[in-house]
Amino acid sequence: MLKIDELRAGPVAEDQPVCVYDDGSHAVWWVGASEKTFMRRNAWLVVDGDVSLLIDPGAQVAHFEQVKARVSKVIDPARLSYLVVQVEDPDRCDSMPDWIALNPELQVVATPRARVLIPYYGFTPTLSWLDVSPQDSTYIELPSGKTISFISAPFLHFPEAMASYDEASGILFSSDVGSTKQVEDWSLLVEDWPSYWRKMLHFHVENMAHTKALAGFIAKVRPFPIQAILPFNGSIIPPELVGTALDALAELPVGVDLLYPESQIERVFKTFISG
Repeated sequence: MLKIDELRAGPVAEDQPVCVYDDGSHAVWWVGASEKTFMRRNAWLVVDGDVSLLIDPGAQVAHFEQVKARVSKVIDPARLSYLVVQVEDPDRCDSMPDWIALNPELQVVATPRARVLIPYYGFTPTLSWLDVSPQDSTYIELPSGKTISFISAPFLHFPEAMASYDEASGILFSSDVGSTKQVEDWSLLVEDWPSYWRKMLHFHVENMAHTKALAGFIAKVRPFPIQAILPFNGSIIPPELVGTALDALAELPVGVDLLYPESQIERVFKTFISG
């Protein structure tokens, strides 16, 4: 089950994997990464029987060794089944050559446009790939009988970004949606919504391409029984804040809508923070 109460009990040991969900046959772990930059990157590990997925494994220099060390405390990294790349940015996945070296048989899950770009991080594209359809019809059936579904998130911020929904836990691995800029006050779980929302607002206004893209994605995921939102940057949004977060993001103007014909960024900050 979701480990929200345990996460609330105190600060996590950042050098260890942290269990977010466990029902005996299916588990979700935070596996990194800890670094003092303007954004905290989260890699997520899903384990279901003998199948495992590492979501957004991180950067090669900054993250690989620490993420591998955390994964190693849960499973043998050489037996990893899937690498899920939700966005092609280097801080997400330029560690891929190292993971592939550990297990050349693993399968890479990515959108077709990301598949064109990510081999430039230094590996041959002759791998096993699972192309994520823009029709939101791509999924992996797990040994437990549950599925991981892949949901297109165009222009949030990459043209063919995606998110992932874990049926067993009700967790939405939301990629950049729900992300923030956090450094010193980072916590694995959102503890102060107004403070988190201010940081989340800045991140989305600056990084998401278009209001219609953001609102469209929120509308698309609302029918899912989402129990928690796990973004790439920032903190876990717990069950009681899922609706609040989705409502706030659905109404937020972002990106080019604020730049053309004139910038309205200050108006948005005033309206959505103090209004």
